[in-house]
Amino acid sequence: MSTIDINKIENEDEKTLDKKQIEAEEKEVMLKTEADNEDDVELRRDGGLVKTALSGDITEQGREVKPKFIPIGAIKMPGFFTRNSDREKSKEEEAIEKDTETEKCQDQRDEDSHPKNHFKFLQSCPFTSFLQKSHNDSEGNAEKSRSFAIFNSLKYPKMFNKQTRKNAEATLASMETLEDKLDTTNDGMENIKLDVAEPEDGKVATKLPLKERIRQKKFIIDDIVVCVVVFLVILAVIIGVSIGAQAGPPSERPLRLGKFITTQTTCGLVEGLLDEGVYKFYGIPYASPPIDERRFTYAQPLNNLSLCWNDTLSALQPTPKCLQFLENGTIIGEEDCLTLDVVTPHVRYDSPLPVVVLIGANTLAGGVSPAQPSALYARTKEVVFVRPNFRLGPFGFLALDIISKSRYPETSGNYALSDLVVALQWIKYNIKHFGGDAESVTLLGHRAGATLTAALTTSKKAQKLFSRVWLSSASVIFPGEALELSEKNNEQFKQISKCDDIDCLRNMSPVQILSSTPDTWLGNGVDTLPSSEEVKRSWLVLDGDFLRTHAYESWDAQKEAKKDGKEKVFKPMVFGTTQHSGHSELLRMKHLDWTADAVEAAVNGSYIGEKNLTATVFEHFNKTYEGLVELITSIRTLCPLVSLARMRLAAPMYVVLGSGAGGGIKGSRIAGIDADVEAILGTFDSEVPEQRRYMAAMQQLFYYYVWHGRLSGPESGLIAVGQDLLPHHGLPACDMLIQEDIVPRYAHID
Repeated sequence: MSTIDINKIENEDEKTLDKKQIEAEEKEVMLKTEADNEDDVELRRDGGLVKTALSGDITEQGREVKPKFIPIGAIKMPGFFTRNSDREKSKEEEAIEKDTETEKCQDQRDEDSHPKNHFKFLQSCPFTSFLQKSHNDSEGNAEKSRSFAIFNSLKYPKMFNKQTRKNAEATLASMETLEDKLDTTNDGMENIKLDVAEPEDGKVATKLPLKERIRQKKFIIDDIVVCVVVFLVILAVIIGVSIGAQAGPPSERPLRLGKFITTQTTCGLVEGLLDEGVYKFYGIPYASPPIDERRFTYAQPLNNLSLCWNDTLSALQPTPKCLQFLENGTIIGEEDCLTLDVVTPHVRYDSPLPVVVLIGANTLAGGVSPAQPSALYARTKEVVFVRPNFRLGPFGFLALDIISKSRYPETSGNYALSDLVVALQWIKYNIKHFGGDAESVTLLGHRAGATLTAALTTSKKAQKLFSRVWLSSASVIFPGEALELSEKNNEQFKQISKCDDIDCLRNMSPVQILSSTPDTWLGNGVDTLPSSEEVKRSWLVLDGDFLRTHAYESWDAQKEAKKDGKEKVFKPMVFGTTQHSGHSELLRMKHLDWTADAVEAAVNGSYIGEKNLTATVFEHFNKTYEGLVELITSIRTLCPLVSLARMRLAAPMYVVLGSGAGGGIKGSRIAGIDADVEAILGTFDSEVPEQRRYMAAMQQLFYYYVWHGRLSGPESGLIAVGQDLLPHHGLPACDMLIQEDIVPRYAHID
């Protein structure tokens, strides 16, 4: 059996009977026409089969046959026009059919391996134009008519339009349709349209726009893949944002060599030390050095890169304190001292802790305060301690006309207040890098530091830099004199220093500055009975910049604002002192044995004796050393604070009783001036259970206030702190001293 016969059998299995008959009949007509009809050749020369078919000149049995619409470019027709015929196909027709099917298979493979219209660019190339020209020339050559007819019908469409199967099928359909029109025989059969298989839903959906596919709910695999990818991307973004918002920086910074830790500030990196279970940073600069041309000027923050450091600053060792006088007249410290210490249990950014700023000084001229950071209570009470250094004595408060004239607007004094304001600004911007909460800052002022803290509450520059204050044994005598009057009172300093201009003052050595300070400017009289000859002098002045009005006027305005609901203006305050804050070793050593006569003699020699109030006073105080200390305390500290806190501000106040904190003197029941701060910071020497209970009560009072911004008990009134927290039943002695105009006239001045 020949190859043609085998292909014929295979092709016959794939085709229906009707289609075989139709194709055979159409091929026979085409071959008959090419071989026998010379006029048909002339038709091709004139315009080809297509033009002849479209001209409408060929008629069938006297009736004009109108050509069916054939799109230019051999676009695929809707289907084949078929006739029913039982005639067998010839071998030549089968060969042509085989070639056609082979071309269709090749076109299908090309379509699968190449994108659609892959060779579309060849339509405009010179070679394609040449072939097209040759094709047109062939139409006028009778000898080559048959070869070009085969080329036009088979080869040319395959070469330049085989990019899709649809184009190949359209070529064959156009040729068959044309030959069908040239067939003049009429066998009486009806033309019918072959059943065309419905295309798959996926192909139809691919041709539809996205909106139409959505409307008809016909989706393709690409739509599903895109939706899945978009969903996964959105889910990944949401998860990433959630994790990123919660993660932030590491909760705890890593250690170097197991004990060194580094954190950042606005001026550079600093390295601290892990010690006693907490992180300690010593001597971090917070302001420009107050030396040379900056002496006797207000503190300037480190807002210049030239004042910062390039490498990591080592903050492992304590730095010197500011220049100052101790109680015994000794001078310690350095002028370049504007640094601060930080003790924190955590160096992290999540769960920030309350901040306690320790502002301590025994007098405004100097004296080392017990208000120092506690590693134990930073860890156990979960707070961050900050202790700033600030200028004292003449470096911190000297007001002179020659200083005022060196700047504009003219002013001088209160440099220490500017130090504390800049330190609080540093805390606001940097304490988050040390695990602290800048929105929860408690100022703990002790003695002269409490006096400065009270002054800060009246300064508008500082009111937004802290949350609440705790004042321990503060003075209530605040400046009420204008700057000009204070400058005149300080003329003695100019006479001793022999300086008439600011350059002279800045060229003096630090020791010369301290030596020019009169002795009467030192001390505060907190441990002495009042005298009619005592000099009343305050370091603080109304400079017109940091302090503009008297403290009482400012507090009255804040109290009115609180009544109007402006809570942010009025900062919560707690006042406090100890029952024996007038005790000192110097007073104790004046007599080896303080008998009743010695106590009475001391009272008669004071301002109380001058007013003949000795007998009245001893109705409230006994004639012992403890009684004498209670009297001094009442005049200098306790009763002035009671008049301020209870009568003017309606603020809470506590009094540490000797029955709980006793131990300042061995075998006595004296609570010294430092007993409350020492208990708060854990440095109180507790030897008996009563003292340990007192420490617990004092710490409960303070740290509850630090964490919650209020006391655990009533917001006003007097609280007695012994072994427990109890309401105080009143102070009749204070009422008597206030009535006799001894209080607050002779309150101690810092």
